[in-house]
Amino acid sequence: MDFQKKISRQKLTRRNFLQSSSLFAAGSMFLPSSALAAMSDIREVSLDALSQYTIVIPDQPDAIEQQAAAQLQNYLQKELGQSLAITREGAYRKGPAFFLGRTRQAQHLPLDPLQRDGFAYHPVPHGLIILGGTNKGVLYGVYGLLELWQFRMYTSAAIDVPRAKSIALPKAPVVVVPPVHYRTTSYRDTLDPEYMAWHRLSSHDDWGLFVHTFNELMPPEQYGTSHPEYYSLINGRRVPGAQLCLSNREVLAELIANLRKKIADKPEATYWSVSQNDNNQYCRCEPCTQLNTKYGGVPSGSILYFVNDVAKAFPDKTISTLAYWYSRTPPANIEAEPNVNIMLCNIESRRQGPVYETDPAFAKELVTWGRLAKSILIWDYTIQFTNLVSPFPNLHTLKPNIQFYLDNHVNSLFMQANREVGGEMAGLRAYMLAKLMWDPGADDSVIMDEYLNGYYGAAGRPIRAYIDRMRESLVQSGLKLNIFGSPEDAKDSYLSQERMQVYNQLFDQAEKAVAADAQLSARVRAARLPLLYATIQIGRNEVDTPRSLYAHAPDGKVFVKPEMKPLVSQFVDGCKQEGVSRLRERSTSPEDYLASYERAFAGIAEAQYAASFRKKITPVTLPDGGAAAAQRLTDGLFGSWESWSAPDVNWIAYKGEHMDFVLDLGEVREVRSIRMDFLNVQAQPDFNLLVLPAYVTYAISVDDHTYGDAVKIANPNNPDPKQNPEITKVPVQPFRLDFSTGQRARYIRVHAESILRMPAWHLRAGEPAEIYTDQIVVL
Repeated sequence: MDFQKKISRQKLTRRNFLQSSSLFAAGSMFLPSSALAAMSDIREVSLDALSQYTIVIPDQPDAIEQQAAAQLQNYLQKELGQSLAITREGAYRKGPAFFLGRTRQAQHLPLDPLQRDGFAYHPVPHGLIILGGTNKGVLYGVYGLLELWQFRMYTSAAIDVPRAKSIALPKAPVVVVPPVHYRTTSYRDTLDPEYMAWHRLSSHDDWGLFVHTFNELMPPEQYGTSHPEYYSLINGRRVPGAQLCLSNREVLAELIANLRKKIADKPEATYWSVSQNDNNQYCRCEPCTQLNTKYGGVPSGSILYFVNDVAKAFPDKTISTLAYWYSRTPPANIEAEPNVNIMLCNIESRRQGPVYETDPAFAKELVTWGRLAKSILIWDYTIQFTNLVSPFPNLHTLKPNIQFYLDNHVNSLFMQANREVGGEMAGLRAYMLAKLMWDPGADDSVIMDEYLNGYYGAAGRPIRAYIDRMRESLVQSGLKLNIFGSPEDAKDSYLSQERMQVYNQLFDQAEKAVAADAQLSARVRAARLPLLYATIQIGRNEVDTPRSLYAHAPDGKVFVKPEMKPLVSQFVDGCKQEGVSRLRERSTSPEDYLASYERAFAGIAEAQYAASFRKKITPVTLPDGGAAAAQRLTDGLFGSWESWSAPDVNWIAYKGEHMDFVLDLGEVREVRSIRMDFLNVQAQPDFNLLVLPAYVTYAISVDDHTYGDAVKIANPNNPDPKQNPEITKVPVQPFRLDFSTGQRARYIRVHAESILRMPAWHLRAGEPAEIYTDQIVVL
């Protein structure tokens, strides 16, 4: 490790500390905690000698001091096989001891240099003082010792207890103060209290309200009807639930009153978010536009103007607001109030390299925000949100990104990840993020190896080779890595057929290496799920290729390859065993994923024997892709409905158009039923533009001149999620016509009634509506 670089990053803090404390001025070590394990100035204590130690706490310990003592006792018992006694200082007489917190032994040691989360070790002739900052510092100090002694918590359920003959204690004073003051990520494991404390992650309890709070502070259900003027003016109309009208002083007064009530209910919280909703429908009224023009010609101008006024009403709280999406670009001619926190989000940045390389515009904006605000929290994005279990080779960017943020006056980090169970390398990612946020100078390669070898055992080396090969493939390909991308984007780069073969060979080695250990084997199989997922997702969009899910028989019929079909069940079973709950942000459980493919497979089997299979389509209106795309309505291939955010190629889209076409069956024949399925959006239906048609009509003819009465099948679903929350549970809506007796027909005229433009209740009202279908099946 480059310790000089580590120490230089902390030299200002160290200087301030030494100026305020003569105790540590001579012979002290001021190091990031990752350096503790490499200290040479230590003394070894045998386990026999350690068993004679007592854990001493103050006579009136606080909750954190008691927790720290209990955890030290708990973990040492696992190593020693016996419990060290916990004693209040008044009852302690003599003997070696760990003195935790503000004991009399530590009365002369200053707390201020440790800030909230720092800790210090100070050797004394009869033991070790562990002193902590005002938050959980003493508890963090205990966990620092445990890690020095080679205890490891890889996940909340995987804790490695060493089998050693001795433990190490520092011989000189050591002080550890993290350069990042607020550190959090959103992996499910980080919700576990012990995992959070062990890895020194900040508590979510520090927040009274956390992002996208305009609707919570000014509920449209409460004000939308009586005061529509409180909300965004979009295309000449007020849209309650979009954003707030930030130039309206009544909005300011009402929001401050509502926020005051919330603060009274949770007075201990430090951070209170007053921030835009998760859409881009900011107010275009004349006064708001004038504010934006005055403050740099960007929407962040009116936001900072408004939030500054809120912050003045709460000088003892930190009022946080988002610089996100349409508000990321900083304003001009205005500065943030001292108690305003800017939560700067780089959702647009690509992830194949550090953001200062992939998104120089963001890097420039960060520098500018640093001049306008004294407090900046970076909201970073570390996974592929639309495909949570897909390979996403960005681990090499985590450390340089965090270091870049700190170099530009950022002192708080939220590294957004997968809040659901599972996800690609979720355990490793959470572990690396926690370690690097605490100590940005730590060696990320060492951290990765520590986790892989500890969690996967002998399989760690081939899995590390897999990670390295994929990273190399990404870098060589020049592909831009998108957090809203898909494995299909990488099918010719880091997920090419040749590279996938290499990855699978490495996982074969990994599985073989731990074949005798059921637990390690299960962990390796879980780590392999992303490769299985990528194989399916890429294969669904191909036909007659070596890795396609589908192929044509010599007679032209489509079939699901027998060697590929079981992959879906295998993948879903693996997800269930691992506890994976979602494959995409906000949608798609493993059960939904399986049902989606079962529908596609069943549809393919049925379509080959349908009267409509491979018959001619004469389009009246054109879908995306033109007349050629319309012919795919009878190619026998069905779309997987789990893919609403990036529908696979087997869906045919009509955008801002009704769907109209005529199907020619080639000859007059008996028709018993006609069916088409339409895709529905399964997440954020009030924002995404994909909707079901209002109705579908079918009319039949024997000559293409005289048609019978069109039969109308209405959409039974109210699309407004406010009135019908169940709409998100409708992935596909069939529009089926069954004849009581067979009807003679050659031509079928089809009309799907699009709503054409999104309605008034929608956040993007007026934008073109999209309808998606994949096949017409006539039996």
